[in-house]
Amino acid sequence: MFPATLGYAERPRAAVVTKAARVIPNAFVDEHIHLAKGDTLVGLLADRGLGTPEAYAWSKAASVAFDVRRMRPRRGLTLRFDAEGRTLRSIRYEIDDRSLLVVESKDGRIEARREDLPYVTEIRGVAGTIGRDLWRDVTEAGAPAEVAAALGEVFGWEFDLERLQSGDQFRVLYENIWQVGSKSPSVGKILAASLESGDKSVTAMLFEDDDGHGGYYTPEGRTLGRYFLRYPVEYTKISSTFSYRRFHPILRRRRPHLGVDFAAPRGTPVHAAADGKVVDAGWEGGLGRAVRIEHSEGYRTTYGHLSRIAGRLGAGRSVRRGQVIGYVGSTGLSTGNHLHYGVERDGEHVDPLALKSLGATTVPASERAQFDRMRRRVTQQLSLLETDGPATVVSVSRRRTE
Repeated sequence: MFPATLGYAERPRAAVVTKAARVIPNAFVDEHIHLAKGDTLVGLLADRGLGTPEAYAWSKAASVAFDVRRMRPRRGLTLRFDAEGRTLRSIRYEIDDRSLLVVESKDGRIEARREDLPYVTEIRGVAGTIGRDLWRDVTEAGAPAEVAAALGEVFGWEFDLERLQSGDQFRVLYENIWQVGSKSPSVGKILAASLESGDKSVTAMLFEDDDGHGGYYTPEGRTLGRYFLRYPVEYTKISSTFSYRRFHPILRRRRPHLGVDFAAPRGTPVHAAADGKVVDAGWEGGLGRAVRIEHSEGYRTTYGHLSRIAGRLGAGRSVRRGQVIGYVGSTGLSTGNHLHYGVERDGEHVDPLALKSLGATTVPASERAQFDRMRRRVTQQLSLLETDGPATVVSVSRRRTE
C-alpha cells in the first residue's frame, strides 16, 4: 500500500516508529507511532519505559473520552515526552478522519478529551549529491535532521554509510505533518528513497498490509533489513570498532573489543535490534548497566554502558524489534557517553558492522499487483526530483495525519 496523497485510494499507516524523534523548542520530544494489529495503549507505553501502574493510569484516563480497546491498526498515535527525563506529557490518537483523542498531564492530573482533527499532511521531496556525509548533505538539501537520521536505518544494510563518496546521489520522499496554527511541522515517515553510490543503486519504498505490518522494499519486492535493525541507536559517530586487540583507554593495555561503540548524547534511546527475550538486565561489571537479549537463529545482542534501563525490563521479558530498552550513558569502564553494542551468533562474537541483512522476505503474491502500482508511482515521483533543485512539495492531504 501507499499514501492516497501519492495517488491511491487508501493510505497505509505504518507499524513503525519514526526512527528519530522530533525535538521541539520547548524541550519536548514527539514520537510518532503507526499502530499494528495487536497493539494496545498499555503495551505501547510499557515498551517506551513507563512502569505498569503509570501506563494503566494513562489508559484509564484516556478511556473517559474514548474506549482504547477500539484502537485500530494503521491509525496514528503521537507520544510527547520531556526531552530530558522522558516523562510522558501527552498522547494524541486519531480516532477517525474527523476526530482526535487528546490525553494530557496537567498539574499532576491526567485528563482526556476529543478534538476535531486539525492536521494537514504534505509529502515533500528532496534530492542532492554527497559532498561531505549523508546526514549533512540531506539536511542541507532541505530535509529535517529526523529524515537524514532515518535514512541510516533504511539503507544501513545496503551501504557502508561511513564510506559514501563525493558525487553519490540521494532522493527522498517524506511526510510533513502540520497542525493547524503551528509554526513548524512534525516529521512523519520516509515514504520512499533512493541512494546511488558508485555502480550500486538501491531504491526503498514503504509498503504495508491492512494490519499495519510491513516495511521498506526494493522495486523487485525484497525487504531491506527486516529482521535486525542496522543500528540500535541514533549515534553521532562510531568511536570504536570490533577488534581482537584494541588498546583500552582505561586499563591501558590491549584486549579484545568484541562489539562496536556508538557515541551519542546521554539519554539517547537504545532500541532492541530484533524481537527476542531478555536474558540479563542490570549491572555487568565493566559494561556497567547492560541488557542482553536472545533472538531466533542463534543470535544474542548486548547493550552496555546504559545510564538506565527502560521501565521494568528484566530477565524473561519479551521485547520487540525497535522497542526502547534503555538509554545511552557512561556506566562501567567508560570514558564518555556511548553505547557498546555486541552481537553473538551460536555463541561466537561477530562484528555487528559486518553482518548482512537477516530474514529478508518478498512481497506476498496476493499483494503483488498493489505493490506494482505503488512501485510505478514512486519510481516516477523520485525520478522527478532534481539533485540540484530545492525541496519540493509533491502533494498535500488535508484533515488527516496519514
